[in-house]
Amino acid sequence: MNLKNYIAEFNANDEECYHNDIDNSMAEEWLSDEIPVLECPDSEIEKAYYFRWWVYRKHIKTTPEGYIITEFLPDVPWSGKYNAINAAAGHHIMEGRWLKNSNKYLPDYIYFFLNNPEEGMRYSSWIISAAKAFNDVKDALDIPDFLKKAAAHFKRWDAERLTECGLYWSIDDRDAMEFSISGTRNGKAVKGIRPTLNSYMYADASAIYDLSLQCGHQLSEFGEAAGKIKSGIQALLWRDGFYKALHPEDGSFGTIGSIKTSNVPRELIGYIPWYFKIPKRGQESVFDFLEDEDVFKTKFGITTAEQRHPEFLFPSEHECLWNGYIWPFATSQVLTGLINAADDTNDKKYADMFCRLLKQYAAQHTRTDENGKTVMWIDEVKAPYEDTWSSRDILKNWGWKKEKGGYERGKDYNHSTFCDLVITGLAGVRVQDGNVSFRPIIPDDWEYFSLDNLYIRGSRYRIVYDKTGKKYGHTGWKFYKNNICEK
Repeated sequence: MNLKNYIAEFNANDEECYHNDIDNSMAEEWLSDEIPVLECPDSEIEKAYYFRWWVYRKHIKTTPEGYIITEFLPDVPWSGKYNAINAAAGHHIMEGRWLKNSNKYLPDYIYFFLNNPEEGMRYSSWIISAAKAFNDVKDALDIPDFLKKAAAHFKRWDAERLTECGLYWSIDDRDAMEFSISGTRNGKAVKGIRPTLNSYMYADASAIYDLSLQCGHQLSEFGEAAGKIKSGIQALLWRDGFYKALHPEDGSFGTIGSIKTSNVPRELIGYIPWYFKIPKRGQESVFDFLEDEDVFKTKFGITTAEQRHPEFLFPSEHECLWNGYIWPFATSQVLTGLINAADDTNDKKYADMFCRLLKQYAAQHTRTDENGKTVMWIDEVKAPYEDTWSSRDILKNWGWKKEKGGYERGKDYNHSTFCDLVITGLAGVRVQDGNVSFRPIIPDDWEYFSLDNLYIRGSRYRIVYDKTGKKYGHTGWKFYKNNICEK
């Protein structure tokens, strides 16, 4: 099916409840110009890929301060200015950097959070790291100016969250992960040292340092900070063969090192260090838990907490629980980490696991409507043992309360990546310091694969695979830059 047909289907099945800049009537023209074109033999992955770009453009919004990318389409009471929420900004930037004209949209969005500290610190995020990844692809930031603002952003977090143990405290709710098993006691969030914010702080410090080297103004303090955070994550959070969130009973962060962790659950956030290439070689065997039915594996996706923990799916009167339910936010973080594990180890085991889990993730992008029709869908949180978006079910049963975001709050929810996983995983696109390379990961039984109209630093790239020569007229992989074959 071509892009035009996909968009026609998505539009026809859409109740367009809310509008930003690019509504459904403009979707075909805009997407045809902006997105890399995918062709692959797996119809679910291909369809989910185009659906997610179709969803993403809904969230591009013009404000008095330039473009932003929203998370929710309706205004929600817990957002900031212009309905902005920084929790998923890292995902928005990592996904959006592959748009042909992302340099039109993303610099405004990045600077919005850097220029508005109250917005940039509302939730934990990896905005600086993601901004560097965007700049690697588009070379669109004024690096000296960006570094000034990025350094100030980092130091604000430093001042507010750095503890005596050398790592940073957060609560699950401010990690956008409310009611986790590790972070909730007696129904309330408690402060802890978590793999989330600490991995983000490492990534942001590393990005600042690396960018400073690029512009000839070495900010060594950020290189030193990154090294200290990385060492602290390894020394304090790697427990019982997994990275765990530690929430001290006495509220003292000076005692983190002595916390007993036998009852602390494995949670998907323990894979976030791989997103930023923090772990040492040899630790990647923990990815085996993703395919263990006692831990994270279910028919419908990977759970946010291990299933054998006694508090798995503990009861709570809330629509968004991170106590075991399936969250695309976390799934996409884990799959990025898995790509990095496959890269680092060159072990086909992790490449194959990535392909299997990406297919499962693609299959999540549906909902059966009230008439029994299956339509494409992305929402907030999915049930682990039945094919339903549980957050939507709860909100609907509550009558779409205004204080909870109103009608169809989670529809077309922009809180994760998918297209980025196709581009960096299946196509294997790597961009660093202006250099482009490819490390594709596709299933062994695929006969063909193509990604075209991929624009990196002003050049157009095409990645093509043909197992037999029947599809594209050649066998094996070929990589093109501006229509010239480089391999």
